[in-house]
Amino acid sequence: MRRKFYLSIALFIFASAVVAMAHPLGNFSVNHYSRIEVEKSQIKLRAVLDLAEIPTFQESQTIDTDKDGSLSEEELSHYAENISPGYISNLLLSVDGKTIELRPTAKNISLPTGSGNLPTLRIEWNLTGDLPDSENAIQKLQFENKNNLERIGWNEIVVGRVSGISIFNSTAKGSGITDELKSYPQETLSSPLTERTAEFSFTSSTIPPNSKILQNRDGHVSTPVEKDKFAELIAVPEITPTIILFGLLVAFGLGALHALSPGHGKAVVGAYLVGTKGTPKHALFLGATVTITHTLGVFALGIVMFFASGHAITSEPAKLDTRTNLFSLCNCLF
Repeated sequence: MRRKFYLSIALFIFASAVVAMAHPLGNFSVNHYSRIEVEKSQIKLRAVLDLAEIPTFQESQTIDTDKDGSLSEEELSHYAENISPGYISNLLLSVDGKTIELRPTAKNISLPTGSGNLPTLRIEWNLTGDLPDSENAIQKLQFENKNNLERIGWNEIVVGRVSGISIFNSTAKGSGITDELKSYPQETLSSPLTERTAEFSFTSSTIPPNSKILQNRDGHVSTPVEKDKFAELIAVPEITPTIILFGLLVAFGLGALHALSPGHGKAVVGAYLVGTKGTPKHALFLGATVTITHTLGVFALGIVMFFASGHAITSEPAKLDTRTNLFSLCNCLF
């Protein structure tokens, strides 16, 4: 019975392969996206693997370990954990000929709906590598993605500029086309991207004369990406007791500064205490009342937003944005 079920799905996929447009190279394609960012001491690489309907169906036989015909979150996570080392090892990155070891800081796996309401498989990795010590003011980076070389697919490489680092003489562009393989442009079907390799030079000082600064695909010079320092502070891959304690101390300090600033009727409370000749005991009681009610309100709002985001958000980057907005809101309220 289960075999007939899988066979029916396979026949439906093959029948719809001709008319499907979700993936410009067809339902057989395996697609890759890589974004490289050079910082002062690290290199960050975002890698995305997008499997069309048929490769997803093929891989589902491996993912579905209990053979019940459905793919649970636990099975998907286990699959992503198993294939990550092999996939990352085929992302070859070097600076001045020295190999950069990439380590994952975050990953996410999901099953977006494709043609005919059939699932596709999407895996995202955030990777980090340390820049080697060098006395050279100008360094050269080389990158190659050697995953699924035998498969047809869209292959896109983007180089991101970070403030303080100049990138020039790049074979890759500073902007993408597909929004990390989420939206494929149909007008480029005749010439799909086949970007498997990239190389460029970078420096934190002045670039040499006659060098070509990094450009976007429209021909304009790529502008640096300004990092959100507060978002980076709270977007840690693992929350440890030390981070919790540090966060509480920072929140206490920001709350204390906020309490000294105008607002929340502090002038009215002060006038009331003076007018009624209130004692320090009265002042302490009013202060405690405002603090407790204010804090409980913020936590209640935070809990509501946390559970609401769990129902509305499906991808890891979106969760990060929601968490950043939540912390920013709480910071304002405190």
